[in-house]
Amino acid sequence: MKFGDWTAKAVEEWVIEMADTLRKLPAAKGPKVFGNAMPEALRSFEESYGVHAARYRESASAGALARMEQVFGWINALPQEADRKLIYAWSWVKVRRGRTISAFAEENAFNERTLRRAVTAICQAIADNLNQKGRFRLLAPDCAVSEVQADIASTTVTSGNCVTAWRSPDAKPQVDPALARRRVIEPRHARAR
Repeated sequence: MKFGDWTAKAVEEWVIEMADTLRKLPAAKGPKVFGNAMPEALRSFEESYGVHAARYRESASAGALARMEQVFGWINALPQEADRKLIYAWSWVKVRRGRTISAFAEENAFNERTLRRAVTAICQAIADNLNQKGRFRLLAPDCAVSEVQADIASTTVTSGNCVTAWRSPDAKPQVDPALARRRVIEPRHARAR
């Protein structure tokens, strides 16, 4: 794992994913959800086809739920309540249908560019905090074995004569008479064992 600095854009993407995951969660069930005590009338198959509209509900993955909780911790660690409220409301407006960012900015006495700057500043504050924690973490003695350095480029030898470059030109291979007669294992002999 290589440690990379957090940026405001990366934090912003995580915040938007957090709001989208929150949107996918089921709503709180109240007494109205379960309906009345009167049972529904039984219908024959022919009558019941197409009575209710088909619907599909997205569900959040386990990884998205874990990241959502992590982002909650980041946002709740912000020192100013106004920043926390703004980033939660902005992310919620970003993922929902029906409201525009310009209408949200107007409600909060911003124009779109000022809102964009405020959100970027909040995300940069979160990124700075995460980078500071990461740098502190990398000073621990057990991090000496982790891969926190830049990628090391592999080097290849361009010479075609690289294997014999260290030998003298008149060198001949020496055969040790103490070694076994057969130095190569033939497949036929290997199967006989």
